This record gives sequence, structure tokens and C-alpha cells, in this order.
Amino acid sequence: MRQTQTKALLAHWRSLIRNGAPPDRNDIDPAAIGSALQDTFILGAGQDGSWRYRVAGTRLSAFADRDLRDEPFTGWWRQEDAMDVARLLRSTATDRTPVVGGVSGRSARHGAADLELILLPLRHGGQDGQRMIGGLFPSPAALRSFDMRFAELAVLSLRSLVQSDASAAVFGRPRADIEALVERRHGLRVIEGGRGLQ
Repeated sequence: MRQTQTKALLAHWRSLIRNGAPPDRNDIDPAAIGSALQDTFILGAGQDGSWRYRVAGTRLSAFADRDLRDEPFTGWWRQEDAMDVARLLRSTATDRTPVVGGVSGRSARHGAADLELILLPLRHGGQDGQRMIGGLFPSPAALRSFDMRFAELAVLSLRSLVQSDASAAVFGRPRADIEALVERRHGLRVIEGGRGLQ
């Protein structure tokens, strides 16, 4: 993880884990992730299996040049990545395995800029697999132009953060299909002992 906002969001999420269960949506304290808020989002699971933005930070919406609320999360990704992103969402929700990765934002005016993605499972209404918190945190280069707009996002690298402590028995390992995805893409690998990456 390169961005301080990614580390801050992950640390807050981990501080809320109780009895091996992901935090509840209502446990998230915006004040605890202050500087990350403008690039943070919350996704909700639909009955059709899609994940949509329920909340999207102000800078994130500015990067997209629109209000992202109610849009499908996969809709902003280039076509060849959308299916893999959908699989990662399912894995994060089902196996409760956090994911972090590198993303390229493609801008017609300014070329490409790097961002860091993190996906973290949440409970909602006492149930797993209903909500997810995440962030798309820009690199310094992505912030050099105040009017940066990304037409699409592309996956550069992905890592599953598998904890090796007592909660690993609950959070488990990524499914085999996600491990295959990790092996197939450049720079993707499963990292054990994710707590040490803070």
C-alpha cells in the first residue's frame, strides 16, 4: 500500500472487527478517516447481484464528472476489466477478504494517472455481503491538475490481504477462482499476513 489514505481506512476498518466479524456499516466513523473521506465510497448489493454506489466522496465524483450514487461500480471500468472487478466484489463479500490494488485512471485531456483501490467487506442489518466500503485514492501525479476527469478505470495490479492471526479462520482465504485471477494478471499475488502491511 502506497497511499496514506489507504492505510488509514484499512486501520479504521480493522479496529472495528469484533469476534472475527467485519464491521457493521453504522460502525464506520467518518471523523476517523477524515482525509480519506473525499475519495471513499460505500457500495450496496442489489438483488440482481450487482454492486452500486450508495455513497461516493466528493473528489471521487469530481474525477468521474458526475454523481456516482446509484451507478453500478463496474460501470466506470474499462470493458475488459469489468468482469474481473465483479468477481473481486463477490469474493470480498463472500469470503470477507480485503483487496488492495493499483488502478489507472484514463483521461482524454491529461493521459493516465495512478490511483490505489481498496475494498473492505461490511455487515449491514446483521448480515454479511450487503455492504462494502472502499476507496480510490489518487497519487500525487493524479492531483496535479484540478480538473482531472477519468473517462474509465483500468486494473493494474491486485492483492488479497489474507490475515494470518486468529481472525484468519473466520475471514479465510480467497476462493480458487480469485487465486487464479491473481496468478493470471501482472503484479497480482496473494499476500499472507496482511496485518503486517499497515
